[in-house]
Amino acid sequence: MRGHLDRRTFLRGTAGAAAGAVVAQAGLGADLLTAAGKSRPRPVRGARFRQGVAAGEPAPHAITLWTKLEDVERRGTLRLEVARDPGFDRVVDRRTLTAGERSDFAVKTRVRDLDPAERYWYRFEAGDRSSPVGTFKTPPPPNSNMPVRIGVFSCQDWVSGYYTAHAGIAAEQELDLIVCLGDYIYERVFYERGVRPDTLGANGDGEVQTLREYRAKYALYHSDSNLRAVRQSAPLMAIWDDHEVEDNYAADLPGDATKDARVRFLRRRRHAYRAYFEHMPFSAAGHRERDRFRIYRSLRLGRHAELMLLDQRQYRDDQPCGDALGIPPCPPAVLNDPSRTFLGKRQKRWLKRRLRASDATWKLIGNQAMAMSLDIPGGNPLNMDQWDGYAAERGEILGTLGADGVANVSFLTGDIHTFFAGDVSPTGRQNILGRPGAVATEFVAGSMTSLGLPETINGTTGVPLPEDLVVILADAAALRLNNPHMAYSNTKRRGYAVVEATADELDVRFRAPETTRAPASPVSTLKRLVVNAGTPAVEIA
Repeated sequence: MRGHLDRRTFLRGTAGAAAGAVVAQAGLGADLLTAAGKSRPRPVRGARFRQGVAAGEPAPHAITLWTKLEDVERRGTLRLEVARDPGFDRVVDRRTLTAGERSDFAVKTRVRDLDPAERYWYRFEAGDRSSPVGTFKTPPPPNSNMPVRIGVFSCQDWVSGYYTAHAGIAAEQELDLIVCLGDYIYERVFYERGVRPDTLGANGDGEVQTLREYRAKYALYHSDSNLRAVRQSAPLMAIWDDHEVEDNYAADLPGDATKDARVRFLRRRRHAYRAYFEHMPFSAAGHRERDRFRIYRSLRLGRHAELMLLDQRQYRDDQPCGDALGIPPCPPAVLNDPSRTFLGKRQKRWLKRRLRASDATWKLIGNQAMAMSLDIPGGNPLNMDQWDGYAAERGEILGTLGADGVANVSFLTGDIHTFFAGDVSPTGRQNILGRPGAVATEFVAGSMTSLGLPETINGTTGVPLPEDLVVILADAAALRLNNPHMAYSNTKRRGYAVVEATADELDVRFRAPETTRAPASPVSTLKRLVVNAGTPAVEIA
């Protein structure tokens, strides 16, 4: 869309709500639309925008915009403006939207006819109150040679730390996209020595299970100004891991960390999924009933990046060997059982097709759980909850990359609360004894607040680890000695990654505050790492 707001654009915008301008997905938002035969809703009065604003689902000519009203009791209308300038002198879209009870007054709308690689500003108004102003930049078109910059984070446990790293992400310059790789919320309190309280849930222990409780959890997290600043600074896309529902759950099977099961698991999962989509600036990726909670999808970001976001929770088989910590070792026959799946058949086929079809320089896989092996000792996988527990499927997917000539694949990963970088082979390990060598690289972007690997494993299992194992997990050199496919590790710092994709290289910077135990802390670069195009190997810059 170019120039000033013309009559056609204005009429399309103001009539858009009645025609379905608000995105209604995943069973949400049916009452957000102005249905024929119903009285027109009145403007909202007295609403507040405590959870801020957000943008998502970026495309060269479109964006999805989100907000959520509070202190509202009945259905009503609000206004949206999108402009080319922060002062809103050059408005390009103005429309009226409807918020209702079914989605707890969350609102999403798809704005189209935008220009690629351009910055816009937006705000919502309800009565005499305005929301914070958000901003986004549309992605460049697929033939653009512009570099692409992506902020990557995961695992932001409220209790464990302050969101000092979020202030760093919000201050990063010219991010095209921010990606959360899971554990956006934590469904209960896992660590006793936290820095701020979470007393939600029926028992006051932070554990949420009903739809109302999950909604309250998102409101708690969004009460943090640094997280709200991240959401309004650039388009956000996210995938869930386990804590958005229940720790270590697998598809239809509950995890084992629930203290007081007040709601049947499948109902709890439905509550969690619904609350997730209510609070995210994007819709379910599918449009059929069976896809109403589908999150896996791909986003094209110019010539140099295609991001393929995965779902490694909703379709997986149960973790092998009771999700044990590799002690005693899980039998290889179990780990390499080809009948077991991590992604599910449909998602696996989709991923293979996208990898083969993509002509982007870099194929980036948004990945909840680590693809590289985590061995202690060498050859013995420690964590059954990651790709190591589904080794046959890992080998199948990665084994096709070389056969199909797919180059420049890199996993961007969360989950394990540790900075890792290294090379990925079909076995997850270094090339030994004639095994295939590396076909991809991986960058694990630490955690925003959630405690490091030793504390996490102890906290989630409730079983103290052997002292020598804790030493290895806490020591970067010892970890890499057991895992020579890793080029870098840091178990002690919290933070995020900034990934820049160009024609020649993938540049990754691990960034971290000095501490997350204080409300404010300066952010600096821990390590800069590079992958040269055509060579699946991580180099320390």
